[in-house]
Amino acid sequence: YSSGGRYRFLDDPLFTSFGKDIMASDIVKTAIHRVCEEVSKCNIKSVTEKTSPVRKITVNDDSINEVLSGWVNPFSTLRDFLYKVAYLTVVNKNCFIYWHFKEIDLGGGKVKRKTLGFYPIETDKVRIYITSTGEHRIEFEKKGTVIYDLPYHDIIHIRHSFGANALLGGGKNGTLEASGLLKNLHTMHIIQESVPKALEASLSIKGVLSMKTVADADKKVITRDELENHIFTSKLGIVATDYESEFSPVNINAVDIPQNSLEFIRDEILSPFGVSMPVYLGKYTDDEFSSFYQTAIEGILIAISQAFKVVLFTPRELSFGNTIKVYDKLVQSLSFKQRKEIVIETMPAALLNRDEQREMLGFEPDGEPTRVSLNYIEANIATQYQLQLKDINNKKTEEQ
Repeated sequence: YSSGGRYRFLDDPLFTSFGKDIMASDIVKTAIHRVCEEVSKCNIKSVTEKTSPVRKITVNDDSINEVLSGWVNPFSTLRDFLYKVAYLTVVNKNCFIYWHFKEIDLGGGKVKRKTLGFYPIETDKVRIYITSTGEHRIEFEKKGTVIYDLPYHDIIHIRHSFGANALLGGGKNGTLEASGLLKNLHTMHIIQESVPKALEASLSIKGVLSMKTVADADKKVITRDELENHIFTSKLGIVATDYESEFSPVNINAVDIPQNSLEFIRDEILSPFGVSMPVYLGKYTDDEFSSFYQTAIEGILIAISQAFKVVLFTPRELSFGNTIKVYDKLVQSLSFKQRKEIVIETMPAALLNRDEQREMLGFEPDGEPTRVSLNYIEANIATQYQLQLKDINNKKTEEQ
């Protein structure tokens, strides 16, 4: 039908297309939110980790911790920053972070970098290449325009599902493989559209009325108008006509989607994000959350820690034990009760020092000495204490 150059379709399609944007799905958005929310609860610290003579972790007094403890950049606190990092990592399978620093000349050819902030980079296209001099560089493009061209090793690059592409996380193109996910989303979209359509049809169409004695077309139109008038004004649901007719009832039942089929489709949509239905609904046990942590959260936290440390520290600084630690006291891969039980069980034999015990509980190290049984003295003097006590007992025996 054409009117004034415009086309109008009298019949709408039975079902509409879901489209190609997975973020149009509330299920996908909720699943991604579950992952990002847990990552955002963590804390990041620049620390020095010593393993000899005993393992000891000391929180560094440096510009990195100064930035991470306040505004990570002018727009984000640490929680906002980590949520954004997790979001880009899950959705794009790659997260690029610009390290804003100032170089300070220490003299003698030595330069120190002072951290001023960290900025997640949102880009449409990225290209990693090697120059003729052998330098690795990365180029970011947004809306067809190159916005950054920087040394690759100054960019914090967090990859997720790294394998198919030689340089980027995700599939062969360095993005989320969404073809299978889109099929499941389209199926769910059809189910969501079919239920209200079937319900509406079951309530609106009750049968077919065949007029037998009316032959003239004008009378048929009049009869139809009269029938509609009866339907709209009838209070009892009974329609009377003056013509011989036959009424054939039509039964249209509302569609009934099997519960197991619906759960299967939901699980297929959630599984690429490592989110189960209990986690999706926010009704989970300790074991279910532990599985979610190990499947969806832990890998991202390790990737964040390692991607940060290899950029922020020089090889020499790394050799002295400088590293980045992620503390998840509010996330807890195991329940706090389970972690506490492990700490209590290992305390008598000093299998874990104080720093390790605090890490087990998800807390940062506090620099205090390790204490064990025997009145909880410091572990490094326990042997000396026992020898002194033995000498005292031997002297008492000799005196007797």
